[in-house]
Amino acid sequence: MSLADPGSDGADPVGVVRRGLPFGALDNLVRAIGVSRKEVASVIGMPQTTLGRRRQSGTLTSAESDQVLRVARLVAMTRSLMADDAEAARRWLTTPHRLLGDETPLRRASTEVGGREVEQLIGQLRHGVFS
Repeated sequence: MSLADPGSDGADPVGVVRRGLPFGALDNLVRAIGVSRKEVASVIGMPQTTLGRRRQSGTLTSAESDQVLRVARLVAMTRSLMADDAEAARRWLTTPHRLLGDETPLRRASTEVGGREVEQLIGQLRHGVFS
């Protein structure tokens, strides 16, 4: 199972999210982005106190899993845009952009609507549309 595509091993992605991803999925996302666990937890809307509880339980809630997958999908799209250069992708995700209201793409992706805006911007960049 790929973090960006939980159904890549034949599993039902909706079922995977409903059951909740393992806590390790959050750590995988932290490594993929190259930022702190605290920052990723903030983007997915998880308070620090909850972070500790999830680490102990070993499983994320379905809502947290859904958020983790949204951000993971954006990370995968960004890495693809940057020719799989992880450092370039990290810089892009953590640099404020005028087209995103001067927010970083990572911060903007803290909501579904913001995540779609980031996806749209990645698509525009991929196709050479810069307005």
